[in-house]
Amino acid sequence: MISVGLSSKQIAEVRAARNYDIVLYLGPPQNYDSQSGVSGVPSADIYVSYSDGDGVSNIWVGDVHIDEVREGGSYIPRVGEELSWPRLEDKINECYSTHNECQQHVSPAQGSSLPKGFRVIDVIRRCLVERSDIRRFVALSYVWGAKPSSLLAATRATVDGMKKHGGLLTSTMPRTIEDAITVCLQLGQRYLWVDRLCIIQDDVGDKKSQIEAMDDIFSSAQIVLVAAYGDSMDFGIPGVSRVKRKVVQHSEDILGLRITNIVREVEDDPLNMWDTRGWTYQEAVLSRRRLYFTNMRAFFECERSMSHEDLYNGERSRDELISSRLVISDDESPFRSFARHLRHYSSRKLTYRSDAYEALYGISKSLYKNKNNGTDTMRMMINGLPRVDFDRALLWYANIGKNPITRLETAQGLVLPTWSWSSIMGLAEDQVHYQATGFYGTLVPWCSIAGSASVPASSGSIIEAFDVRHDSHDPDVDWQVYMAIACIEGCLGNKGNAALTLSLTTDNFATVREMFNKRWTNYHDFCKDVMPSTIKLNELPLPGVRTQGINPKLGGIIATKAQSAFFNLEPKASYSFTITNSSGERIGELCGDAEHLREEHARAKAPGSSVAPSTKFEFIALSLSGIGIMPYSSKELGPKNYVDADGNELGKVPIVNVLMVAWDGNVARRCQLGWVYLVDWVKVSRESKVVILA
Repeated sequence: MISVGLSSKQIAEVRAARNYDIVLYLGPPQNYDSQSGVSGVPSADIYVSYSDGDGVSNIWVGDVHIDEVREGGSYIPRVGEELSWPRLEDKINECYSTHNECQQHVSPAQGSSLPKGFRVIDVIRRCLVERSDIRRFVALSYVWGAKPSSLLAATRATVDGMKKHGGLLTSTMPRTIEDAITVCLQLGQRYLWVDRLCIIQDDVGDKKSQIEAMDDIFSSAQIVLVAAYGDSMDFGIPGVSRVKRKVVQHSEDILGLRITNIVREVEDDPLNMWDTRGWTYQEAVLSRRRLYFTNMRAFFECERSMSHEDLYNGERSRDELISSRLVISDDESPFRSFARHLRHYSSRKLTYRSDAYEALYGISKSLYKNKNNGTDTMRMMINGLPRVDFDRALLWYANIGKNPITRLETAQGLVLPTWSWSSIMGLAEDQVHYQATGFYGTLVPWCSIAGSASVPASSGSIIEAFDVRHDSHDPDVDWQVYMAIACIEGCLGNKGNAALTLSLTTDNFATVREMFNKRWTNYHDFCKDVMPSTIKLNELPLPGVRTQGINPKLGGIIATKAQSAFFNLEPKASYSFTITNSSGERIGELCGDAEHLREEHARAKAPGSSVAPSTKFEFIALSLSGIGIMPYSSKELGPKNYVDADGNELGKVPIVNVLMVAWDGNVARRCQLGWVYLVDWVKVSRESKVVILA
């Protein structure tokens, strides 16, 4: 019998069909492997074909390997109830000895340093040892589960006993951790790091120092064991412990051919929890080598390739790897890497929303530790947004569902403010996104006023703005011309307007660029000169902060002086909203959907409704971006573009990134991100005002 995996949805679809056929589609021949005896006979995909209305539907249900039957052929490892180690061990040892790219990021020679008090499990002596100088250890990535409190953990009361020889008893060990110890013994690795036992769970100081070093821990580990299946740390690792694997590999000889099923995971298995959890994301991303254990099979992944325990699953190159490895190449800035990882991370789940920052901190630290400008590592991030890229990092959006974004203050003193992606972590209907548009620069400075509300407004104290510093290739090409136009149009206040004596009616873009570069050599110098670097406390309505149920001492409060304007919103047919001016002309859009606004609009438009529709919404200007001009959009975008004295058009149409805000007294909250064409923004009535966001 050949076994294949079907999801519950696929099974339901097949059962609903009255007549169906099992169809094999032959694929291309595979390369012959002289060591294994796997020949170049094709593989085949298995489909269930059934009538669906007037047509035919096909459901892919699995694939098989087809080989010639040869007498005396060598043994080919197959996936059974228990894990087959030979091929995996060969591939792991090959990686250790020959993969130069997998030797990088090794601690401490390559710049990583394990934290003081770093502990590992000595799997031979079965005890905890403190070894901050350790060179070779294995780390475990796994799911804790919904109710972990009853299971063994390192605490201030238990840690001393765990340091004694034999202090970690098999009888009390959670099964997944016990199985990880078994794997270490199999691989000849003596030391294992497991957060549950190697971090003192009720020691705030120890927990903080270890969590802040997650990037160093996982990048220094020789290999990371990924327990990818199971709903708790007491589930065990399938194929290693008494948890047997459900689907195994079989071969059948038919007409001189040997047909072997290729094992695949079932997509909607509720116990495939590891890749849905927030904490496990950075553990995979930061590691150099990963050994995955699913309920079907095991496979090894490194910087070069991925290999399975059986030979029927072909080896895959690095470009096809399932983990988005944290690499900052010449064509990807730290911010673009951050945005990419935040998108993946934000689709995952956290048991506690208060873990939002810490579960991504290792990735953030790895990306920005060399751009930290002498600041301590915790201050390089501001409520989950990178300080040096704060102007870009504010431009996130998501489909926020039926409830408006609200500020969360936890009992532990942590804040998830509305302007941070953390405020919708676990609540939004999809991932956090960033616009796929050009970015040219900020239009406003931002200051943090955490803890400042107790300072009297009459004191004359000032708050410094965040220091934004971009790489030479970021912002986008020709940002100087776009920001010069923003200055000319009055988007950066009187100082920006007076800084350049230019006009597009008499000057071309080349002249604009030349004059701009003579005055400012880089983006940082431009921002420092044109925008105010401080805000006076007496400009802020700080007494009002305290009356809004907000504790300013917890942080998560930022302030700016920005241009503000009011626009109408009109729901689009299926998604999001159009931003319109007083004449009803489309001048921009919201970036993500806001279902609560859509429902409010529908209620107001319903026949006989007594609900008054919201007609005006306030937006503040954040920064300048650009929309690419495509052949199908040139007719619409043409009138929105800028032309110089020689008749040259900009390569992208400039837009103002705007933030829709609502006010609670003197404090604003973020509602949704949007954009407005620059030519339309400068036509409307705008007010320069101090805005406090919380």
